[in-house]
Amino acid sequence: SRGRLIGYPENLTISPNADTYDERLRLYFVTMTRAKRRLFLTYATSNDNGKDTLMASFLTGTSLRKIENQPHETISHLVKQAQISWHDRVTRKPTATMKSLLAPMLENYKLSATHLNNFIDVSRGGPQGFLMNNLLRFPQAKSAQAAFGTAVHATLQKAHTHLTVTGERRPTEDILGDFVRELQKQRLDTNDFESFATRGTDALSKFLNAEYSSFAPGQKSELNFANQNVFVGDAHLTGSLDLVDINENHIIVTDYKTGKPSRNWKGNGEYEKIKLHKYRQQLMFYQLLCERSRDFAKLEFDGAILQFVEPTPNGEIVMLDASFSRAELEEFAQLIKAIWRRIIALDLPDISNYPATLKGILQFEQDLLDKND
Repeated sequence: SRGRLIGYPENLTISPNADTYDERLRLYFVTMTRAKRRLFLTYATSNDNGKDTLMASFLTGTSLRKIENQPHETISHLVKQAQISWHDRVTRKPTATMKSLLAPMLENYKLSATHLNNFIDVSRGGPQGFLMNNLLRFPQAKSAQAAFGTAVHATLQKAHTHLTVTGERRPTEDILGDFVRELQKQRLDTNDFESFATRGTDALSKFLNAEYSSFAPGQKSELNFANQNVFVGDAHLTGSLDLVDINENHIIVTDYKTGKPSRNWKGNGEYEKIKLHKYRQQLMFYQLLCERSRDFAKLEFDGAILQFVEPTPNGEIVMLDASFSRAELEEFAQLIKAIWRRIIALDLPDISNYPATLKGILQFEQDLLDKND
């Protein structure tokens, strides 16, 4: 369950509770004895799959009076309402007080590809989600999948750095050991750790077997552009690139991705189409970073590569190449300018009328461009 994603300090060895009858009975006793005046016990009459559920067995045969409460709204409506209502009053329309609070941050704000993706993704909250997560920085649990991605990226960075510093490739078994240690830092529960440790070591073994020979000492990993003075109009950009190849006056960028690999840029299903759209925008963002940076602007940008670390079911390692026309880059630059103006003014558009689909995202982007003219 999502509750298992919560990490605890190392000195607190807390494990999931109430997994046995005795533990549930003890938990019930503790809860019951905390009541001062009244005690209400609730349970759902059905689970998420619609199957009937029963009252706890130790409550049967008591004098407790059972009251059935049927909600007037549908379950889907209640879930949607619960997901957005708690922060709706904060994010719906920024107040003067919030603008004053965020003013110092916005004075030094730099736009990253991740922030841009969050702003335009109407399927995941759009501008309001961006405000909550990227500006107000509401705390949230890191998913096990995200923790896995962090560990893989850190491991590959170490491998590249070792080669750059020593001129020698780190043994594969040592790299796999690095991955396990990086995954341990993520403080996953035992089941998730074992699952992702197995998945990661298998994926990295196959990836290194196929791609390790392409690692070169001159490559730059996790190249940070925070101090490269990159601007698109008034928009101040930043970012960190997974891998950069510089050969004489040419530059190529590689972005590592974990998760199910995509064989082409079209995608199957709404989720994958949205994901690939954001991936393409990330690569365009990286090209603008390179072309408008202090140190790399004179280099010719030869393209960007999306490199999937995890193999396909048949063991194939997939990469997608991307190159963009000047017209595509110019339109994307205009989108960046439009988003920047909205962020700096805390003028966050209402996205309630856009469908949570790729079509909705594209329409939202077009409306931002049209209103920016």
